[in-house]
Amino acid sequence: MYGFLALAMRQQLIRRWSLMRCVNPESVLEHSASVALLTFLAGAIARQRGTQLDLERMLAHAIVHDMSEVFVSDIVTPVKKANAVLETEFLKLEQAAEVQLIKTLPEELRASVGGAFALSGYEKSLFKACDTYAAWAKCKLEIAAGNSGEFQQAFETLSESLAVAKQECPEIQILDDLFSEKIGASVDQLAS
Repeated sequence: MYGFLALAMRQQLIRRWSLMRCVNPESVLEHSASVALLTFLAGAIARQRGTQLDLERMLAHAIVHDMSEVFVSDIVTPVKKANAVLETEFLKLEQAAEVQLIKTLPEELRASVGGAFALSGYEKSLFKACDTYAAWAKCKLEIAAGNSGEFQQAFETLSESLAVAKQECPEIQILDDLFSEKIGASVDQLAS
């Protein structure tokens, strides 16, 4: 028997934003689902605009992109990126965890599933923009729920990152134009 699936499901136990008070706590598994949804939408927009990309590979990456955290936990970005040395060491730690995760798969699945842990080129840029968008949307939802004291600074920082992402990936600008206004709205507002 193999542990990969059971380890993947443990992402629901890992809390994101762990140093902040959250109105609605978010697990790594929930975040990955949000990123996958955004990746699907952005990829569909890209294809509609004539961009060639491997959406299946991007979606697979969205599903597994933070899975290493079942071994190394979720380290908050300000700590992870405090300096170049820490950023490099955390990256090495996450890559080692990914190798360990791949070893928990049957041999015949290791290449195909293991390949999902890495992206390159425009697919990587678009995915990273979706990951940023998911974090930005989480901040927007927390602020809409009255939690600006904890999330306003993160929202502003992520808004700056998102502005750059919109320049690099026009699909993110289109996605934002289509959907961002309703993030944080009530069900009654969304249904009308």
